[in-house]
Amino acid sequence: MKIRIIAILTAIYLLLPIHAFAEVRLTDKYTDSELVQIIKDEGYSGVKKLRDGVIRIKVEGKSYILINKDDGDLQAYYGIGGVKVSYKDINEWNKTRRLSRAYLDSDEDPVLESDLLANGGLSVEHVTEFFRVFKISVQSFREFIIENDKS
Repeated sequence: MKIRIIAILTAIYLLLPIHAFAEVRLTDKYTDSELVQIIKDEGYSGVKKLRDGVIRIKVEGKSYILINKDDGDLQAYYGIGGVKVSYKDINEWNKTRRLSRAYLDSDEDPVLESDLLANGGLSVEHVTEFFRVFKISVQSFREFIIENDKS
């Protein structure tokens, strides 16, 4: 009995590194269609290609834009209309937050963006984690903007 348990535990131990070092498929660029499918496979149903290189993802009534750049980089974009914040507030966001940048667009609406660079290769996991983190950033950004709204 003892030998059998040791044999089973040894087999499990020897198989663990195989899973831990499973090969991840990297690519230099995803097509728009592939990105739409990756996002849909994560459970998002409101995914639509608006035009070449531009994909809209609707989540809980909010529209996110995923821009597929010619060089393979991805850019996530989220804008808020109908609020008034100062450039000082936007500077404070940029000074105290990581993984995204904010600015006032030409209509003085606050915008949040983030980039995923393709130069090291992209995987499905990179794309899905990038979007997940961006959604978290957007939630924090919305709370920040509401707190600082001067309209």
